[in-house]
Amino acid sequence: MSTRQDTFLRKLGGLQWFLVLNVIAIAVFGTATLLSAPSTSAVDGIDPHLALTHGTRFVGLLIVTCLIALVPLRLWAAVAYPLYFAGVGLLLMVEFSGVIVNGSQRWLELGFTRVQPSELMKIAVPLALARYYHQAFSMSKRPSWWVHLPAVAFVAIPVALVMHQPDLGTALLILATGGAVIFFAGLPMQLIIGAVACVAVAAPLSYFFVLHDYQRQRVETLFDPSADPLGAGYQLQQALIAIGSGGLGGTGFLEGKQKQLDYIPEQQTDFIFTIVAEEFGFGGSIVLLLAWAAVLWQGMSVARSSVTPFGALAAAGFVSTLACYVVINVGMVIGLLPVVGIPMPLVSYGGTAMLTVMAGFGLLLAVHLNREQRMPLKGLL
Repeated sequence: MSTRQDTFLRKLGGLQWFLVLNVIAIAVFGTATLLSAPSTSAVDGIDPHLALTHGTRFVGLLIVTCLIALVPLRLWAAVAYPLYFAGVGLLLMVEFSGVIVNGSQRWLELGFTRVQPSELMKIAVPLALARYYHQAFSMSKRPSWWVHLPAVAFVAIPVALVMHQPDLGTALLILATGGAVIFFAGLPMQLIIGAVACVAVAAPLSYFFVLHDYQRQRVETLFDPSADPLGAGYQLQQALIAIGSGGLGGTGFLEGKQKQLDYIPEQQTDFIFTIVAEEFGFGGSIVLLLAWAAVLWQGMSVARSSVTPFGALAAAGFVSTLACYVVINVGMVIGLLPVVGIPMPLVSYGGTAMLTVMAGFGLLLAVHLNREQRMPLKGLL
């Protein structure tokens, strides 16, 4: 066996396999759940198309993830800024020549496919912030508070562009992820208090002057879904009925009544948690959430083990993205948060979100493999 092959196998064996197996388990559960997703072409209540497509995508992307994990962390740092500015450039192109679908201008037409540049920013923003802070900390062990100002700009630019599309869910996800990286970078407590005060002041102003009418309607529906049970509140009302009917143990696999009657729109994507809660009950829902908790815990362990600021902050940023995905998705389905169109990672049907998440897992695994390797400032500028 050649030295190169030996190195490749050693790196492959050094992957965080507990994390990988947990991710595989969640994806397998999501594939099985999609067998229950309502479809007009279903036979005997089952349409394997969604599940087969979802499972095939995952297997292909899992291979890509393992290959991405073998990429040296220095290369991740080298592409961080180009990736970020390319993403901002694509978002600007969306403003002028984007494709409008369902009233939102979020996609670019490339001829053979459509791309949604805002998805790229979910990875690009934490990567760019991680590189920025790595350089800042390398030049000064105790930088002043103003070092966080450029980082805020790194976050604010894509958030503003995505909000204008409009895509409130993705904008909030980018904002939360970027804010988490800034927090983990050592944001002083007085600035945290100031930021919370600014949010408290800006929230009501944003409600009246920034949000679109349909977005304000979603917020109002959150507080009183019964006010318009056949209109804006219909989806949330039906979702709560499905969740409540599952009880402790669920109605049984493929036996969900709300699913069979196709009462809940987008049940295979953003509202797939209603199928989980109805068919597997409270117990099954908790098992899924515990699996995600284990992934998040393991991810933060990887972040803590990295000796470089870049590795630690890049890993923590991606874990924060995952946490936001799960919390926002479950929160909007059970009526604790407004409906903003955020899928459940690896469970909801959709290729773009899975691509983003699996690329992030590749980054996380790369940080784990390079956790003890220092990355000097020279060569990154």
